[in-house]
Order: sequence, then C-alpha cells, then structure tokens
Amino acid sequence: MTWALAATLILAWALAVFFFRANRVWLPYYLLGSVGLAFIVIFVGRATPVQGFMETGVSLATFGVANAIGIPARIFENDANSLMIFVIGQLVGNDQGWTMVRITIECSSLLETGVISGMVGFYPGWTIRRRIGLVLLGTAATYLANIVRMTVIIGTLHLFGKDSLFVAHTIVGRAVFFVLIIAIFWYIITLPTMRSVFSKLQRDLAT
Repeated sequence: MTWALAATLILAWALAVFFFRANRVWLPYYLLGSVGLAFIVIFVGRATPVQGFMETGVSLATFGVANAIGIPARIFENDANSLMIFVIGQLVGNDQGWTMVRITIECSSLLETGVISGMVGFYPGWTIRRRIGLVLLGTAATYLANIVRMTVIIGTLHLFGKDSLFVAHTIVGRAVFFVLIIAIFWYIITLPTMRSVFSKLQRDLAT
C-alpha cells in the first residue's frame, strides 16, 4: 500500500469517525474508531523502522535474559533490516547443536500495541492523559510479555532439543503469552471499566 492510498483511507476513516461522533452514534463510533486506529498504528509501524526497532529490542532483551539464566545464546544481523537472530545451544541426548529463532512482528509487540491503542484511544469517558498513560503502560507490559514468551521458548528448546520447537513455540510459548495478555487487558481495560461502573452505580444509588 502506497502512502498516498494510506493517507486517503485514513482521511476517509477520520471523516467517518467524526460523523458518528458529531451525531452521537456511539457504537459505530467506537467500533470504527478503535479498529481503524489499530490498523493505522500497525501500518505505520510496519512502514517505518518502528517494527524493526521493536523486534531488535525484544531480541536483545531476550538475549540478555538467556545469558543471565545460563542458556548459551548468540545474536547477529541477518538481513538488511538488521533483525536480530537467536542461535541457541541444545543439551539433550544426541540433539546437541545450534538452532535459530527469528524475532518477527508476532513477537515484537507491535500488533498488541495497535490493539491497545485502538481500544483505549476511543474508550468513552476517559481523559486524553489517562488514555495515553494506559497505552504506554499496555505497550510496555506486552513488550515484557513477549520477552517472557521468547525466554520460555528458548528455554524449552535448550532443555528438550530441536524436536521440541513446535511444542515450545505453538503450544507452550503461546499459552504463556495468552495468559499474560489476558492479565494485561484485564488490568488496563476491564478493571477500570468495572470500577467506573461501580462508582456510577454508587452515585446513582446515593441520589
């Protein structure tokens, strides 16, 4: 997608969002606004060096954690995008050697940042300052969650060998990440919503 086409779509999205807001049609306003903003954040991240920076950051952080807990690891530049690649030693049976685990957009936190930006950015009743704070908090938390996920994956590979790659990435790593993401979304969206509803009920009952 070219920047000209992207700018046209973003303008059309902004006009539609403004129309629904001006006419106080809140459900389409929130749905269109949050989904659109999520796609915009992800598109801008992918079209700029942001995605590469985030992938490299997760790679370097996980590399540091791996070495800190005694898992042999190496990093090096793999291509023109300077994506960092993990090379991990194996310790089980005859499966000793090295393997590579690539850090891609799935593990960069860019997708989660887009979703959080959309859901929080158009959340009704919250101040701009609170929304920005929650987006930054959610981004940092999902970044840490991806580091934990990658550490679990390479730890599983380190202990159980190359044949455990599918289980480590598809089952164990995603299960750990899923639990962490649910906890993050609960803390930054669900819990504040419940508190707001409870406070409103208390005010209504007091009147």
